[in-house]
Amino acid sequence: MTVSVADKHRDEPSGAASGRLHGARDWLPALTYSAGVYLVVRVGLLLLGAATWGLTGERASVAPDGSVPALTNGWHNVLTGWNKQDSLWFLQIAQHGYSAHDGSAAFFPAYPTLIRAVGYLCLGHLYLAAYLVSNVALLAALVILYRLTEREYDEATARRTVLYICVFPTAFFLFDTYSEALFLLAAVAALALARSGRWGWAGLVGIVATLTRGAGVAVAAALAVEAVHQAIEERRGVQPVRATRLGLAPRTIVRLGASALPLAGVGCYLLFWQLRYHDWYRPIRLENSNWGRVFTLPWQTLWHGLNMAWRYGQAGNAGWWTLDFVLVAAGIVLAVWVAVRARPAYAVYTWASILLFLCAAWPGRPLASDPRYLVTIFPLIWPLARLGRRPGAHQAVVGVSAAAMAVVGWLFLSTTLVF
Repeated sequence: MTVSVADKHRDEPSGAASGRLHGARDWLPALTYSAGVYLVVRVGLLLLGAATWGLTGERASVAPDGSVPALTNGWHNVLTGWNKQDSLWFLQIAQHGYSAHDGSAAFFPAYPTLIRAVGYLCLGHLYLAAYLVSNVALLAALVILYRLTEREYDEATARRTVLYICVFPTAFFLFDTYSEALFLLAAVAALALARSGRWGWAGLVGIVATLTRGAGVAVAAALAVEAVHQAIEERRGVQPVRATRLGLAPRTIVRLGASALPLAGVGCYLLFWQLRYHDWYRPIRLENSNWGRVFTLPWQTLWHGLNMAWRYGQAGNAGWWTLDFVLVAAGIVLAVWVAVRARPAYAVYTWASILLFLCAAWPGRPLASDPRYLVTIFPLIWPLARLGRRPGAHQAVVGVSAAAMAVVGWLFLSTTLVF
């Protein structure tokens, strides 16, 4: 009978469990399996890029400066064909920095800063640097997610989780030159460190999340809930107390302080705009002025999205609203399972993330971009991974999800309407 890692370590001090997590031999299965899944999907996406370029007429994205990048024939399109939409903004910021005269302020600095730093190692080839940053971050995130899932459930669930997140319908954003992979890495690592009792590191890694995307505040909320949850477990004797001179109340205060550290990322970014351009509110204001997003109650966003999906779903070349709604609705169904069955910290991270993007709706297409944001909410994969214990269910999840990713990826490559 397979015994879960969580069961094996239930009676161990968190420090002992943490030591096991950092053993090289314990990490090797996670690395080899994650690398194998990554390579298979990476090759599949390259083939999809080649097929899309060869079989459809690609519509080029408009660059941040308003120009349309020239399209040229060649095998480079298997990579450069994915370079559109937000990717162009990240590359411009990495090359030229921020400006008060365009929409660059809406894009948080961690990802373009890393692109610029790695670009020096790539002899100035920023697009190559962006690919390296995204794909290295993705592989690291997969390995940590494997270990975290193994801790919470078991090895079989961990393997399915890595596979399922890599074939999620919008998973190609993790492999592309977008900030999703870096954000996923920061979110998974912060919560994994907190679960292992390394609260100082959890808070610092959480800062990376909030410097990558404003939605990183969901990580701070999840860490705060985890801090309180661990205090309750220690009081009840469910979780052994680590060797420390601090009492329960001081330990909880320290943990809550660490959970608040990620908020410094958002604060520092807004402070930068205040000191440099005397306009700390610009990154927030641009969501409305440039991207047309307005604050909307989440249930109103969903209702509006459903109405537009029903209205336009039967019209030719107007299925975007339906695609958005179907993917978001599926994510919400999975989030209900997380709220009922998963640890409170994961439920808070999941629902805080969903509510954040539902509260910022674009009236013309209420759920635009929301399916992309779902891919970084890693607890959504766990109900599928648990369902996948049944062979038929596993095959259905992989088949449907991979097919959906191929369709959505094709649309992203061949149109400008999938964000």
